[in-house]
Amino acid sequence: MSSSVIHMQTTSVLLPDAFPHGGGIEAAARAWRCERSDILDLSTGLHPEGAPLWLGAWLKAHASLAAHYPDVHGEPARTALANAFGVHPENVLITAGAQAVIEVVFQAMGGRSLAIEVPCYNEPVRCAKRAACRVMPFEHGDDLPEAETIWWTSPGNPSGRAQTFPQGVSGLLDESYMPFSQRRSLGLLSDVIRLGSLTKSLCIPGLRLGYVIADAGSIGKINDWLPPWPASTLALHLLPELLQEADRRDAKIELARQRLVGLLEKNSWQVCPSEASFVLAQPEAGMPDFAAHRILVRSFPEWLQLSGWVRFGIPGNEAAWQRLKEALCQ
Repeated sequence: MSSSVIHMQTTSVLLPDAFPHGGGIEAAARAWRCERSDILDLSTGLHPEGAPLWLGAWLKAHASLAAHYPDVHGEPARTALANAFGVHPENVLITAGAQAVIEVVFQAMGGRSLAIEVPCYNEPVRCAKRAACRVMPFEHGDDLPEAETIWWTSPGNPSGRAQTFPQGVSGLLDESYMPFSQRRSLGLLSDVIRLGSLTKSLCIPGLRLGYVIADAGSIGKINDWLPPWPASTLALHLLPELLQEADRRDAKIELARQRLVGLLEKNSWQVCPSEASFVLAQPEAGMPDFAAHRILVRSFPEWLQLSGWVRFGIPGNEAAWQRLKEALCQ
């Protein structure tokens, strides 16, 4: 990232003091006094199919890899991802999920101020503050603040809105929910650090796979702040196989998201346009009692702008679709 300052104006936006997180299924099970398996978890953006059906057999067949240290350069995953995205391996850093990058990138790059669109995912805010980086929030449609760098998320979280990285601005692009076809088209962006998760569409959050795509200098700075081994040996060898699933799984998301939007609109919900694996929506009437149906959705009490809005992940089978339909109709 360059040190040039973004010279634009902004409105005053307040940041919450605390950020809840989706995916709290264990806490929900305790609160609702039920088994974890009784809960339909729509609070995350994981792929509704779950992990690939062949994953268990692959892990069993390659269990011997667990006895080996990972390659320090992230191979063979690094070269596989570089080939898929049309960049050189030297411009790719494999990490233990995108979160591993978020935790250290502000210290590594030494930024003093960060502009970020809100409402947003909480971790960049938390990690920037910890690095004594001034966080300058702005809302969609506002001018950008005067900041050294910008955090840009596309599709946005929680909005699901796709948006092009601003021209002439340096910063970080979080593409964790972006379809792989779009990720492959971006290449190496000048003064932009691309970071992404490989666990959302491929539904392997327990295996922790993420990446950075940037110039070699930025890759080196970030890598200096990371542990010696980027990800598990099993994950590094699994990635080339998983990439073959990417386009098919993205197509599945596209169709299922259209179905979810149709179901919500049929039940008189206002829906925010989304290109992610989730949909942000607001009911015209009262909020359904999702807890009574043991359905976990993501609300946003920390953001006043999103009062009454709910983010829905995509149901994974017909029984789940029917369960959500019944809750919405009630």
